[in-house]
Amino acid sequence: PASGKSFATRLFKLMAAPIIKADKVGKDAINAYREQMRTKGANKEKPKKPKVVVRVHPARTSNAQFIQDMVNAVETVDGEEMHLHMLTFDTELDNTVTVQKGGSWIDKMSLELKAFHNEEDGQAYSNNESILQDFNVYWNYVYTGTPIALKKKVNEQNFGSGLATRLTVIPLPPTNFEMMSRESTVDTESDERLKQWAEKLDRMKGELSVQKIVDELYDWTARRMADAAENDSKADEMLLKRCAYHGLNYAAPYIVMRHWAEMHQEGDYWCGEFETDETDWRLAELIVNMQYACQRYYFGAMAEAYFDNKLKDANINVQRRQKTIEGFQRLPEEFTSEDVMKCFGMASESGARSKVSRLIRDHMVEKVGDFTDNGTIRAKFKKIARMF
Repeated sequence: PASGKSFATRLFKLMAAPIIKADKVGKDAINAYREQMRTKGANKEKPKKPKVVVRVHPARTSNAQFIQDMVNAVETVDGEEMHLHMLTFDTELDNTVTVQKGGSWIDKMSLELKAFHNEEDGQAYSNNESILQDFNVYWNYVYTGTPIALKKKVNEQNFGSGLATRLTVIPLPPTNFEMMSRESTVDTESDERLKQWAEKLDRMKGELSVQKIVDELYDWTARRMADAAENDSKADEMLLKRCAYHGLNYAAPYIVMRHWAEMHQEGDYWCGEFETDETDWRLAELIVNMQYACQRYYFGAMAEAYFDNKLKDANINVQRRQKTIEGFQRLPEEFTSEDVMKCFGMASESGARSKVSRLIRDHMVEKVGDFTDNGTIRAKFKKIARMF
């Protein structure tokens, strides 16, 4: 029995078909250029590298190639340059994790993190193949894999990076030793409909107004935050913070499809105006509830451990600091090294003198004079500051 994750491969090939088709032009141009570079003699004039748009990249892609293509992926719409998103799809997450340890994926972890909010990054290397500039990261990646592979991708060691809350992780239902139903026919009509929608959505322009849904998501987040506060769960608070983004991002194309009757064609693009409704919100609500549940299912224990460890480390630091503070607070306003030994629990006077020396250098105490005790001259000190 299979798990059924092959459906993701089918959907990706259908929905990304327009992009894959457009990429072929760019890939053919690059391959032709490389062939010319190989066949040209040493003294022959080298061809100029073509500037092309290639958006779909496998996991095994060099940083230089990926960033160069991402910078080139620009389309001018109504006189304004719009960045196009890069796409990566891998049927085996374990393959991506393995590649990640090698040279081809080095530094892509930071790109994965910054892609979620399209944050700014940049590079400045000395080699001729790398571009020298700042750029924003536009990248969507989809992986299918096993829970073990996910554990390699997100684990206790890297949990604090924020990758977990940026991932949308959906579990497939267990097969319970049952075979999947066999398909006797291929639904070509369904495939054709998906291809048509892919073509239409790929040629959309404009801004999707979703303020009503944003307001609802804000209220939804506030309610879940109140639950987290009631449970005194820092873990739930952390896992909750990005859920609204997932709910809105994944609902957006389906919202457009529901209101396609309001769309019209302007040249090569589709555009139009419509108001979102209750059904649109219900879809976003379903997705955001799924995301929050899956976050807690996969990463809840790690999040709890993360905050427990932070609290443990903080308590250790506080306890060590409290010993110093409490000892200082027990000292009288004017004191001697003997007082320091008693208040700080020290066994030797030399240790007390070292402690006083540190306090003087930290401007916490100062020497006020000397006095004679049984024929021995001793120093007297005074507090001049408070220790917190």
